[in-house]
Amino acid sequence: MEPLTPQVMHKLVFTILVHGLPDAQTNVAYEILLEAQNNPNPQVRELAVVALAELPVPAAKRVAALTKGLRDASARVRRRAARALGDFGVQAIPAVTTLAAGLKDSDISVRRDCAGTLGRLGPAAAPAAAGLVALLTEPETRSRIVAATALKRVGRAAVPALLCALKTGDAEFHARCVAVLTHLAPDDEEVAAAIRVAAAADEARRCDQTVLEDAIPLAMVV
Repeated sequence: MEPLTPQVMHKLVFTILVHGLPDAQTNVAYEILLEAQNNPNPQVRELAVVALAELPVPAAKRVAALTKGLRDASARVRRRAARALGDFGVQAIPAVTTLAAGLKDSDISVRRDCAGTLGRLGPAAAPAAAGLVALLTEPETRSRIVAATALKRVGRAAVPALLCALKTGDAEFHARCVAVLTHLAPDDEEVAAAIRVAAAADEARRCDQTVLEDAIPLAMVV
């Protein structure tokens, strides 16, 4: 098949989104769009993801194609795929492993969109809990909020990953983990004990840092 141009893909996507396709042409369009995911032009691949998300074929086939889009070389394509999967609900569960890998993507928007979609899957996204916890260290506030919201939607299954995180990182990271933990398990004594231990360790580090900062000027004087 001749490589599709962006112009041809625009027409196909427009037809699918606005006019729909006759049943007899749906499977043909699906095969064309699958092939378009291999097109060297990232714009064509992005348009293919847009069309695949809406094409009236079984959800499992679309989820599989969109999961492939999560591994595309273009960040724009990966973002499109992550967002589209969020509309499939429980039918997107087979994509959890790939979405979890996307939490380590080099592009911050891809990481955030993967987190948002995992949050929409609720407890089914539990295998991605550790990756979501790691996003609480993101420098961008919006990304941290998306990660925290996703963890809350995962629910109690995210508690072990959060407790593990209290053993690493700094006081600011611990505070973010504690905020989620107190939402998920406000009456859990094991959680409360872990929070107390982390708080004591953070306070000890602060005291050590203060002593060090006070000692440096004295050493310079001597």
